[in-house]
Amino acid sequence: MTPRQRVMAAMNGEELYPVPLDVFENGVHPLLRAKLLKHFGLADDDNEGLLKALQASIRWCRPLYIGPELEEDRESSHVPVYPALKLVKDIWGTWGESAATYYDGLPRPFRDAETVGDIDAHPWPNPDWFDYNKVAWILDPPEAYIPVDQWARRNSDYARLAGGWSPIFAKAMDMFGIETGLMKIAERPDLMEATVNHIGDFLEEYYRRFARAGRGHYDILAWGDDFASQQSLMLRPALWRQWFLPIWRRLFAIAHENGMKAALHSCGAVRKVIGDLVDAGLDILENVQTTSTGMDPAELKREFGKHLTFYGGMDTQVILPLGSVEDVRREVRHLIDTLGKDGRYIFTTSHYLMDDVPIENALAMHDEAFSYRAVLA
Repeated sequence: MTPRQRVMAAMNGEELYPVPLDVFENGVHPLLRAKLLKHFGLADDDNEGLLKALQASIRWCRPLYIGPELEEDRESSHVPVYPALKLVKDIWGTWGESAATYYDGLPRPFRDAETVGDIDAHPWPNPDWFDYNKVAWILDPPEAYIPVDQWARRNSDYARLAGGWSPIFAKAMDMFGIETGLMKIAERPDLMEATVNHIGDFLEEYYRRFARAGRGHYDILAWGDDFASQQSLMLRPALWRQWFLPIWRRLFAIAHENGMKAALHSCGAVRKVIGDLVDAGLDILENVQTTSTGMDPAELKREFGKHLTFYGGMDTQVILPLGSVEDVRREVRHLIDTLGKDGRYIFTTSHYLMDDVPIENALAMHDEAFSYRAVLA
């Protein structure tokens, strides 16, 4: 079986070993990535070679951005948090810090918004800013983008996933600031409703065009939104269902209308709304942050395993950065035994592999996942 066949079989409930595995969203922290490339004797820009070396079963893509040039500012008055930062304005008109270590949002355009007119007047992104017929992954330069059918043929042995980070709640919080945003939900729901509707309208049209351009070429359509801490949701489940669930229902329908599975990346303690997401059409839950409240893998598998594929699970906060090689291998086996039973599991980390992970642990994780109970066919 090819990696793609194994992913598709697992998503359809076939228990097979080794379980399909991935490099989380095809991304690794730049400094750790450099160590891994050196370990495997690969060129500095050989992302595909690294994915193959780590036995990744999935390839990700996004469409080519052709919109207005995104501004950069290296001489900003904003307080610098990291050395060597640069400020980049994204398609939403918000500035963020892009540094060697991570990414942080900075100014909040709706911090002082007082009317719905203020929200409506914001320069919202336009779905026309993308060429949906040319795709590559986020790590690739613009010249690497190729026609969808060519990209699909190049990756025909792998499960092909289209999409990525596409937040609704998290973007609304980004634009207000999280404290202000949560207060607006309670005190000025008209402002939050206008914001969420603008975000949802853009994402619906963007993903509709993306899916139509890739119909027959993509296996999975993916989104990402964080709306939980590691202890609980960031708002009451009833409010989340009121404000955000209807949009997710419409987005997941786009995947199904185009013959694709629907996947959602969402960190933290999302247990209380997993059932709602499944009812709305979610097929794959990304991250599975098992160290968060209510996210015990055995309980998740027992409650949702007949309907939902789990993607993730491997702890990136304690076991990978601080554990021994044997600790890592033991946890890999535990997750595969628990979440891999009866299929519907894709092994990967609960978030990106960061630079605090020893290379020995990263290699041991992938080796154990690929070799444990392996019966290759």
